[in-house]
Amino acid sequence: MKTLVKTSSLMKSLAGSLILPAEDTTPAAPVVYTTAIRCEGSLSESLAGISLLANQLGFTHAPETLYAADGQSAAFHADHGARAVSLAVECNPRQQTVSLAVSGLDHQDAFDTFHQVSSTLFGDC
Repeated sequence: MKTLVKTSSLMKSLAGSLILPAEDTTPAAPVVYTTAIRCEGSLSESLAGISLLANQLGFTHAPETLYAADGQSAAFHADHGARAVSLAVECNPRQQTVSLAVSGLDHQDAFDTFHQVSSTLFGDC
């Protein structure tokens, strides 16, 4: 009887040591960093520059440009080819603004990418 109790205790102890802590299954919350500048450039000039620079910065996956119904403003969007961050830029010459947003799940990667994109597209504005 004592051997059975010892074996049972040993089995419970081994089973308890094999149980792994539960993983956190809460999905990461996305973050977005945004900024805007005043811009007096034309829509076509702005979009050409933005798409070229975005490509050079690695935003090569699924680039698209969506024009407003009146054709006077547009939004450019692309995902980064190697990292989990996305870029969105809106050009509105009528309001003389260009705004950009960088989003992602990794806070630091999105923040670092935002600063890189902002300084490349907007310089010291």
